[in-house]
Amino acid sequence: MLAVGVLVTLVATANGKDVCDAHLSRIKMIPFEGNAGVDAHYDALKAAGKSAVRCLIENVTNTRPKPDPRSIPRWGTVVTTVSDTAVFMLEEITGVEVIKMLPRRYQRLYKEIGVYAEEEYLHDGHNHRRILQRKLRRWYSTTYLPSLRKAQHNNGLQRTQR
Repeated sequence: MLAVGVLVTLVATANGKDVCDAHLSRIKMIPFEGNAGVDAHYDALKAAGKSAVRCLIENVTNTRPKPDPRSIPRWGTVVTTVSDTAVFMLEEITGVEVIKMLPRRYQRLYKEIGVYAEEEYLHDGHNHRRILQRKLRRWYSTTYLPSLRKAQHNNGLQRTQR
């Protein structure tokens, strides 16, 4: 039973990676309040959900420029990257509060400028993306992945009890 669960997780993750690779850099609009039907690439990635999380974390260091997919005013001279979009989508799909993983300076800045504090962090330092990526990997392996496995296990128990 455990082997089947692991196999299902691996297949779902592979499919999520494929969806992530195919759609992340092509998202043109992250709709306000997550409304579907605005951007097919956003919808595909959002539908992949939890299976795309690992790929999104791997893209936190992807500095290839792309247009900002959010419908909010631009911040300063920051050039939006695939990395930024990966962070936005991680927050959308998982509800992770990235700001809580950042140094206090940026958490304080968040109180002043909101979501732009995350962008400031990502673009301020050469290694900031790698540092955040490590923290997200740790979060994924210690918090998110165990809860995902528990949910899959509970779903399996419910099916066998029927």
